[in-house]
Amino acid sequence: MHPLQIIIFALLSWAASFIALRSIGLWLVSVKNDSVVLTGTTTRFIDLFGYGRYDKLLNSPWLIMLKYLGIFAVALVFFIFFYWLYKQRLLRKQLRQINVAIAEDQPMEQESLIPEIVQLEESIEKMRAHQAELIEQEQEAQQAKNDLITNVSHDLRTPLTSILGYLSYIHEDRYRDEVELRHYTELVYGKARRLHKLIDDLFDYTRLESAEFQIKEDTLDMVELLRQLVSEYERSAAEKDIQIVEKYTVENLKVMGDGMQIMRLFENLFSNALRYGASGKKIEISAKKEAGMAIIEVSNYGAEIPASELPQLFDRFYKVDKNRTTTGTGLGLAIAKSIVERHGGNVFAASKKGKTTFTVELPLSNL
Repeated sequence: MHPLQIIIFALLSWAASFIALRSIGLWLVSVKNDSVVLTGTTTRFIDLFGYGRYDKLLNSPWLIMLKYLGIFAVALVFFIFFYWLYKQRLLRKQLRQINVAIAEDQPMEQESLIPEIVQLEESIEKMRAHQAELIEQEQEAQQAKNDLITNVSHDLRTPLTSILGYLSYIHEDRYRDEVELRHYTELVYGKARRLHKLIDDLFDYTRLESAEFQIKEDTLDMVELLRQLVSEYERSAAEKDIQIVEKYTVENLKVMGDGMQIMRLFENLFSNALRYGASGKKIEISAKKEAGMAIIEVSNYGAEIPASELPQLFDRFYKVDKNRTTTGTGLGLAIAKSIVERHGGNVFAASKKGKTTFTVELPLSNL
Protein backbone atom coordinates (compact mmCIF):
# COMPACT_ATOMS: atom_id res chain seq x y z
CA MET A 1 0.00 0.00 0.00
CA HIS A 2 1.16 3.54 -0.78
CA PRO A 3 2.25 5.64 2.30
CA LEU A 4 -0.24 8.40 1.40
CA GLN A 5 -3.06 5.86 1.56
CA ILE A 6 -1.94 4.78 5.05
CA ILE A 7 -1.97 8.43 6.27
CA ILE A 8 -5.47 9.00 4.85
CA PHE A 9 -6.78 5.81 6.48
CA ALA A 10 -5.21 6.83 9.82
CA LEU A 11 -6.77 10.33 9.78
CA LEU A 12 -10.17 8.95 8.85
CA SER A 13 -9.90 6.33 11.59
CA TRP A 14 -8.89 8.90 14.24
CA ALA A 15 -11.74 11.24 13.31
CA ALA A 16 -14.26 8.42 13.29
CA SER A 17 -13.08 7.17 16.69
CA PHE A 18 -13.33 10.72 18.17
CA ILE A 19 -16.91 11.08 16.94
CA ALA A 20 -17.82 7.62 18.18
CA LEU A 21 -16.41 8.17 21.67
CA ARG A 22 -18.14 11.54 21.98
CA SER A 23 -21.44 10.00 20.97
CA ILE A 24 -21.30 7.30 23.70
CA GLY A 25 -20.14 9.63 26.49
CA LEU A 26 -16.67 8.31 27.19
CA TRP A 27 -15.11 11.79 27.28
CA LEU A 28 -15.46 12.46 31.00
CA VAL A 29 -14.54 16.13 31.06
CA SER A 30 -13.19 19.10 29.16
CA VAL A 31 -11.58 22.10 30.77
CA LYS A 32 -12.37 25.76 29.89
CA ASN A 33 -11.04 28.69 31.95
CA ASP A 34 -10.40 26.49 35.01
CA SER A 35 -14.01 25.24 34.89
CA VAL A 36 -14.96 21.59 34.49
CA VAL A 37 -17.52 20.79 31.82
CA LEU A 38 -19.21 17.48 32.58
CA THR A 39 -20.91 15.13 30.16
CA GLY A 40 -24.08 13.24 30.95
CA THR A 41 -22.13 10.10 31.82
CA THR A 42 -19.85 12.03 34.22
CA THR A 43 -22.80 13.61 36.09
CA ARG A 44 -24.37 10.21 36.66
CA PHE A 45 -21.05 8.86 38.01
CA ILE A 46 -20.83 11.76 40.57
CA ASP A 47 -24.42 11.18 41.68
CA LEU A 48 -23.65 7.53 42.39
CA PHE A 49 -20.14 7.67 43.91
CA GLY A 50 -19.54 11.30 44.93
CA TYR A 51 -17.30 14.04 43.57
CA GLY A 52 -14.30 13.06 45.71
CA ARG A 53 -14.06 9.62 44.22
CA TYR A 54 -14.67 11.10 40.78
CA ASP A 55 -11.84 13.62 41.27
CA LYS A 56 -9.51 10.86 42.42
CA LEU A 57 -10.49 8.71 39.48
CA LEU A 58 -10.10 11.61 37.08
CA ASN A 59 -6.48 12.14 38.08
CA SER A 60 -5.63 8.42 37.99
CA PRO A 61 -2.89 7.60 35.42
CA TRP A 62 -4.62 4.28 34.76
CA LEU A 63 -7.75 6.04 33.58
CA ILE A 64 -5.76 8.32 31.32
CA MET A 65 -3.91 5.32 29.86
CA LEU A 66 -7.19 3.42 29.50
CA LYS A 67 -8.78 6.36 27.73
CA TYR A 68 -6.00 6.60 25.17
CA LEU A 69 -5.91 2.82 24.75
CA GLY A 70 -9.61 2.95 24.04
CA ILE A 71 -9.11 5.70 21.50
CA PHE A 72 -6.31 3.67 19.88
CA ALA A 73 -8.45 0.51 19.81
CA VAL A 74 -11.41 2.27 18.24
CA ALA A 75 -9.10 4.01 15.76
CA LEU A 76 -7.58 0.63 14.88
CA VAL A 77 -11.04 -0.83 14.27
CA PHE A 78 -11.94 2.04 11.97
CA PHE A 79 -8.55 1.76 10.23
CA ILE A 80 -9.21 -1.91 9.53
CA PHE A 81 -12.74 -1.07 8.37
CA PHE A 82 -11.60 1.64 5.94
CA TYR A 83 -8.77 -0.58 4.72
CA TRP A 84 -11.26 -3.40 4.11
CA LEU A 85 -13.50 -1.06 2.11
CA TYR A 86 -10.50 0.04 0.04
CA LYS A 87 -9.42 -3.57 -0.60
CA GLN A 88 -12.93 -4.57 -1.62
CA ARG A 89 -13.12 -1.70 -4.08
CA LEU A 90 -9.66 -2.53 -5.48
CA LEU A 91 -10.53 -6.22 -5.64
CA ARG A 92 -13.71 -5.57 -7.63
CA LYS A 93 -11.80 -3.30 -10.01
CA GLN A 94 -9.06 -5.86 -10.64
CA LEU A 95 -11.56 -8.69 -11.03
CA ARG A 96 -13.19 -6.65 -13.79
CA GLN A 97 -9.76 -6.29 -15.40
CA ILE A 98 -9.22 -10.05 -15.17
CA ASN A 99 -12.61 -10.73 -16.74
CA VAL A 100 -11.73 -8.44 -19.64
CA ALA A 101 -8.30 -10.09 -20.03
CA ILE A 102 -9.84 -13.58 -20.01
CA ALA A 103 -12.54 -12.56 -22.49
CA GLU A 104 -9.95 -11.05 -24.85
CA ASP A 105 -7.37 -13.81 -24.13
CA GLN A 106 -4.70 -11.28 -23.17
CA PRO A 107 -1.95 -11.52 -20.50
CA MET A 108 -2.29 -9.46 -17.31
CA GLU A 109 0.33 -7.15 -15.80
CA GLN A 110 1.16 -8.48 -12.33
CA GLU A 111 2.89 -5.27 -11.14
CA SER A 112 -0.45 -3.48 -10.68
CA LEU A 113 -2.22 -6.37 -8.95
CA ILE A 114 -2.60 -7.04 -5.22
CA PRO A 115 -1.08 -10.33 -3.93
CA GLU A 116 -4.43 -12.13 -3.74
CA ILE A 117 -5.22 -11.23 -7.34
CA VAL A 118 -1.69 -12.22 -8.38
CA GLN A 119 -2.29 -15.67 -6.88
CA LEU A 120 -5.66 -15.85 -8.63
CA GLU A 121 -4.06 -14.73 -11.89
CA GLU A 122 -1.33 -17.36 -11.54
CA SER A 123 -3.96 -20.04 -10.87
CA ILE A 124 -5.88 -18.95 -13.96
CA GLU A 125 -2.69 -19.05 -16.06
CA LYS A 126 -1.97 -22.56 -14.77
CA MET A 127 -5.50 -23.60 -15.69
CA ARG A 128 -5.02 -22.07 -19.14
CA ALA A 129 -1.74 -23.94 -19.62
CA HIS A 130 -3.27 -27.19 -18.38
CA GLN A 131 -6.26 -26.76 -20.67
CA ALA A 132 -3.97 -26.03 -23.62
CA GLU A 133 -1.93 -29.13 -22.76
CA LEU A 134 -5.06 -31.29 -22.61
CA ILE A 135 -6.22 -29.92 -25.96
CA GLU A 136 -2.80 -30.65 -27.46
CA GLN A 137 -2.82 -34.19 -26.03
CA GLU A 138 -6.29 -34.76 -27.42
CA GLN A 139 -5.19 -33.50 -30.83
CA GLU A 140 -2.11 -35.75 -30.72
CA ALA A 141 -4.24 -38.72 -29.71
CA GLN A 142 -6.67 -38.01 -32.54
CA GLN A 143 -3.78 -37.63 -35.00
CA ALA A 144 -2.25 -40.89 -33.74
CA LYS A 145 -5.61 -42.59 -34.20
CA ASN A 146 -5.91 -41.25 -37.74
CA ASP A 147 -2.32 -42.30 -38.53
CA LEU A 148 -2.99 -45.77 -37.12
CA ILE A 149 -6.08 -46.20 -39.30
CA THR A 150 -4.22 -44.92 -42.37
CA ASN A 151 -1.19 -47.16 -41.82
CA VAL A 152 -3.23 -50.24 -40.95
CA SER A 153 -5.42 -49.69 -44.01
CA HIS A 154 -2.33 -49.37 -46.23
CA ASP A 155 -0.53 -52.39 -44.79
CA LEU A 156 -3.63 -54.57 -44.87
CA ARG A 157 -4.68 -53.51 -48.35
CA THR A 158 -1.29 -54.19 -49.98
CA PRO A 159 -1.07 -57.95 -49.23
CA LEU A 160 -4.81 -58.38 -49.71
CA THR A 161 -4.60 -56.83 -53.17
CA SER A 162 -1.76 -59.18 -54.09
CA ILE A 163 -3.60 -62.21 -52.71
CA LEU A 164 -6.76 -61.35 -54.64
CA GLY A 165 -4.74 -60.79 -57.82
CA TYR A 166 -2.95 -64.15 -57.65
CA LEU A 167 -6.13 -65.99 -56.66
CA SER A 168 -7.97 -64.49 -59.64
CA TYR A 169 -5.29 -65.99 -61.93
CA ILE A 170 -5.79 -69.38 -60.31
CA HIS A 171 -9.59 -69.10 -60.22
CA GLU A 172 -9.75 -68.18 -63.93
CA ASP A 173 -7.25 -70.95 -64.91
CA ARG A 174 -4.86 -68.40 -66.38
CA TYR A 175 -1.74 -70.23 -65.26
CA ARG A 176 0.24 -72.11 -67.93
CA ASP A 177 1.15 -75.26 -66.01
CA GLU A 178 1.42 -76.83 -62.57
CA VAL A 179 4.75 -75.14 -61.95
CA GLU A 180 3.22 -71.69 -62.42
CA LEU A 181 0.21 -72.72 -60.30
CA ARG A 182 2.52 -73.75 -57.49
CA HIS A 183 4.42 -70.45 -57.86
CA TYR A 184 1.22 -68.41 -57.48
CA THR A 185 0.14 -70.56 -54.54
CA GLU A 186 3.43 -69.93 -52.74
CA LEU A 187 3.11 -66.20 -53.38
CA VAL A 188 -0.41 -66.20 -51.93
CA TYR A 189 0.79 -68.20 -48.94
CA GLY A 190 3.64 -65.74 -48.31
CA LYS A 191 1.33 -62.72 -48.54
CA ALA A 192 -1.17 -64.41 -46.21
CA ARG A 193 1.57 -65.10 -43.67
CA ARG A 194 2.66 -61.45 -43.81
CA LEU A 195 -0.94 -60.38 -43.30
CA HIS A 196 -1.23 -62.75 -40.34
CA LYS A 197 1.99 -61.35 -38.85
CA LEU A 198 0.73 -57.79 -39.20
CA ILE A 199 -2.54 -58.63 -37.45
CA ASP A 200 -0.65 -60.43 -34.66
CA ASP A 201 1.71 -57.48 -34.18
CA LEU A 202 -1.16 -55.02 -34.15
CA PHE A 203 -2.99 -57.11 -31.56
CA ASP A 204 0.13 -57.43 -29.39
CA TYR A 205 0.83 -53.70 -29.56
CA THR A 206 -2.70 -52.66 -28.59
CA ARG A 207 -2.68 -55.24 -25.78
CA LEU A 208 0.61 -53.90 -24.40
CA GLU A 209 -0.70 -50.33 -24.54
CA SER A 210 -3.89 -51.29 -22.72
CA ALA A 211 -4.15 -50.26 -19.05
CA GLU A 212 -5.55 -53.72 -18.22
CA PHE A 213 -2.41 -55.55 -19.39
CA GLN A 214 -0.53 -57.10 -16.47
CA ILE A 215 3.14 -58.12 -16.39
CA LYS A 216 3.81 -61.58 -14.91
CA GLU A 217 7.13 -61.14 -13.15
CA ASP A 218 9.68 -63.91 -12.65
CA THR A 219 13.42 -63.90 -12.08
CA LEU A 220 15.09 -64.08 -15.49
CA ASP A 221 18.73 -64.84 -16.30
CA MET A 222 19.37 -62.51 -19.23
CA VAL A 223 22.62 -64.16 -20.36
CA GLU A 224 20.93 -67.55 -20.54
CA LEU A 225 17.94 -66.04 -22.36
CA LEU A 226 20.18 -64.30 -24.91
CA ARG A 227 22.19 -67.47 -25.56
CA GLN A 228 18.96 -69.37 -26.16
CA LEU A 229 17.79 -66.74 -28.66
CA VAL A 230 21.14 -66.75 -30.46
CA SER A 231 20.93 -70.52 -30.91
CA GLU A 232 17.44 -70.11 -32.40
CA TYR A 233 18.57 -67.41 -34.86
CA GLU A 234 21.89 -69.00 -35.90
CA ARG A 235 20.31 -70.85 -38.81
CA SER A 236 18.54 -67.74 -40.16
CA ALA A 237 21.78 -65.79 -39.81
CA ALA A 238 23.81 -68.49 -41.56
CA GLU A 239 21.39 -68.48 -44.50
CA LYS A 240 22.22 -64.78 -44.97
CA ASP A 241 25.92 -65.39 -44.33
CA ILE A 242 25.74 -63.33 -41.12
CA GLN A 243 27.94 -64.09 -38.11
CA ILE A 244 26.53 -63.59 -34.59
CA VAL A 245 29.17 -62.50 -32.05
CA GLU A 246 28.36 -62.72 -28.32
CA LYS A 247 30.11 -60.52 -25.71
CA TYR A 248 29.02 -61.08 -22.09
CA THR A 249 31.09 -59.44 -19.35
CA VAL A 250 28.99 -61.11 -16.62
CA GLU A 251 27.41 -64.52 -16.18
CA ASN A 252 24.89 -63.66 -13.47
CA LEU A 253 22.59 -61.00 -14.94
CA LYS A 254 19.18 -61.36 -13.30
CA VAL A 255 16.13 -59.13 -13.89
CA MET A 256 12.50 -59.33 -12.79
CA GLY A 257 10.20 -59.59 -15.77
CA ASP A 258 7.67 -61.43 -17.89
CA GLY A 259 9.66 -64.15 -19.67
CA MET A 260 7.37 -64.28 -22.72
CA GLN A 261 7.43 -60.51 -23.18
CA ILE A 262 11.20 -60.17 -22.68
CA MET A 263 11.69 -62.97 -25.20
CA ARG A 264 9.43 -61.11 -27.65
CA LEU A 265 11.40 -57.91 -27.06
CA PHE A 266 14.72 -59.45 -28.12
CA GLU A 267 13.15 -61.50 -30.91
CA ASN A 268 12.05 -58.20 -32.45
CA LEU A 269 15.52 -56.68 -32.04
CA PHE A 270 17.22 -59.80 -33.47
CA SER A 271 14.82 -59.89 -36.44
CA ASN A 272 15.41 -56.20 -37.06
CA ALA A 273 19.20 -56.72 -36.99
CA LEU A 274 18.96 -59.63 -39.47
CA ARG A 275 16.68 -57.65 -41.78
CA TYR A 276 18.74 -54.47 -41.95
CA GLY A 277 22.24 -55.79 -41.24
CA ALA A 278 22.58 -58.33 -44.02
CA SER A 279 25.16 -56.24 -45.88
CA GLY A 280 27.39 -55.98 -42.81
CA LYS A 281 27.61 -59.75 -42.35
CA LYS A 282 27.88 -59.44 -38.55
CA ILE A 283 25.59 -59.00 -35.54
CA GLU A 284 26.97 -58.33 -32.06
CA ILE A 285 25.16 -59.16 -28.81
CA SER A 286 26.58 -57.82 -25.53
CA ALA A 287 25.43 -57.72 -21.90
CA LYS A 288 26.79 -56.04 -18.77
CA LYS A 289 25.87 -54.52 -15.40
CA GLU A 290 25.93 -50.78 -14.84
CA ALA A 291 24.44 -48.59 -12.07
CA GLY A 292 21.86 -51.17 -10.99
CA MET A 293 20.77 -51.87 -14.56
CA ALA A 294 21.22 -54.74 -16.99
CA ILE A 295 22.56 -53.24 -20.23
CA ILE A 296 21.99 -55.35 -23.35
CA GLU A 297 23.10 -54.15 -26.80
CA VAL A 298 22.13 -55.59 -30.18
CA SER A 299 24.28 -54.18 -33.02
CA ASN A 300 24.27 -54.71 -36.76
CA TYR A 301 26.44 -53.31 -39.55
CA GLY A 302 25.03 -51.78 -42.70
CA ALA A 303 23.50 -48.53 -43.90
CA GLU A 304 23.74 -45.74 -41.34
CA ILE A 305 20.44 -44.34 -40.02
CA PRO A 306 20.27 -40.52 -40.11
CA ALA A 307 20.42 -38.96 -36.64
CA SER A 308 17.18 -37.07 -37.30
CA GLU A 309 15.32 -40.35 -37.75
CA LEU A 310 16.62 -42.20 -34.68
CA PRO A 311 13.96 -40.87 -32.25
CA GLN A 312 11.21 -41.95 -34.66
CA LEU A 313 12.37 -45.56 -35.00
CA PHE A 314 10.11 -46.67 -32.14
CA ASP A 315 6.98 -44.99 -33.54
CA ARG A 316 4.17 -47.18 -34.83
CA PHE A 317 4.50 -48.08 -38.51
CA TYR A 318 7.61 -45.94 -38.91
CA LYS A 319 10.08 -47.24 -41.48
CA VAL A 320 13.39 -45.76 -42.55
CA ASP A 321 12.51 -47.10 -45.99
CA LYS A 322 10.05 -44.40 -47.08
CA ASN A 323 8.78 -46.56 -49.95
CA ARG A 324 7.75 -49.21 -47.38
CA THR A 325 9.32 -51.95 -49.50
CA THR A 326 10.82 -53.81 -46.52
CA THR A 327 9.01 -56.89 -45.26
CA GLY A 328 8.56 -55.73 -41.66
CA THR A 329 5.20 -54.62 -40.27
CA GLY A 330 6.57 -51.39 -38.79
CA LEU A 331 5.38 -52.42 -35.32
CA GLY A 332 8.32 -54.50 -34.09
CA LEU A 333 10.29 -51.67 -32.49
CA ALA A 334 7.13 -50.02 -31.14
CA ILE A 335 6.27 -53.32 -29.43
CA ALA A 336 9.85 -53.59 -28.11
CA LYS A 337 9.62 -50.11 -26.60
CA SER A 338 6.26 -50.86 -24.95
CA ILE A 339 7.65 -54.05 -23.39
CA VAL A 340 10.74 -52.29 -22.03
CA GLU A 341 8.70 -49.42 -20.57
CA ARG A 342 6.29 -51.89 -18.96
CA HIS A 343 9.31 -53.33 -17.15
CA GLY A 344 10.51 -49.92 -15.93
CA GLY A 345 13.38 -49.80 -18.40
CA ASN A 346 14.49 -47.81 -21.41
CA VAL A 347 15.47 -48.51 -25.01
CA PHE A 348 17.22 -46.26 -27.50
CA ALA A 349 19.13 -46.45 -30.76
CA ALA A 350 22.41 -45.05 -32.04
CA SER A 351 23.87 -45.22 -35.54
CA LYS A 352 27.40 -44.18 -36.47
CA LYS A 353 29.90 -45.17 -39.14
CA GLY A 354 27.72 -47.97 -40.47
CA LYS A 355 27.03 -49.51 -37.05
CA THR A 356 23.51 -49.36 -35.62
CA THR A 357 23.08 -50.31 -31.96
CA PHE A 358 19.88 -50.84 -29.99
CA THR A 359 20.48 -50.56 -26.24
CA VAL A 360 18.05 -52.00 -23.69
CA GLU A 361 18.25 -51.02 -20.01
CA LEU A 362 16.34 -53.14 -17.47
CA PRO A 363 16.42 -52.87 -13.65
CA LEU A 364 18.44 -55.65 -12.00
CA SER A 365 16.64 -58.06 -9.68
CA ASN A 366 17.23 -57.62 -5.94
CA LEU A 367 16.82 -61.35 -5.32
